[in-house]
Amino acid sequence: MKPQNCIFFRLAKANQSAGRFWKNRLSSLRITTVQGMLLMFLVDKDNITSAELGKRVKLDSATLTGLINRLESLELVERRKDREDRRAVRICLTPSGRDLGMQVTEITAKAHHEFLSGQNTESEQQLIHFIDQLSDRGF
Repeated sequence: MKPQNCIFFRLAKANQSAGRFWKNRLSSLRITTVQGMLLMFLVDKDNITSAELGKRVKLDSATLTGLINRLESLELVERRKDREDRRAVRICLTPSGRDLGMQVTEITAKAHHEFLSGQNTESEQQLIHFIDQLSDRGF
């Protein structure tokens, strides 16, 4: 097999390209793409436990804690005690976090369509399905 045909090389290059593309679109907001992703997930479903958020964004607890700490220091999210389970912590957007999260969501939707321009809906759905299958392999 030629190295340039290796699936790992091709996926790494596609990830680099997509990451640069999205990072450039979010650069004016002065947040990282991972912070932007977390804000989008919270816009979609706010006031959730950190455990539930970790499952949704598929990040381990240590990584998620660091991200939440940073977003909290930027006053974009706050931690609240869960009223029903004193061991659980809920992650909530602040008003400025919601505003920024909405901006990220809008920019990302436009970037998504721009990045995949030239692809028809069926091929876009096939690509997403294939990526999901690879991501769920659990190696």
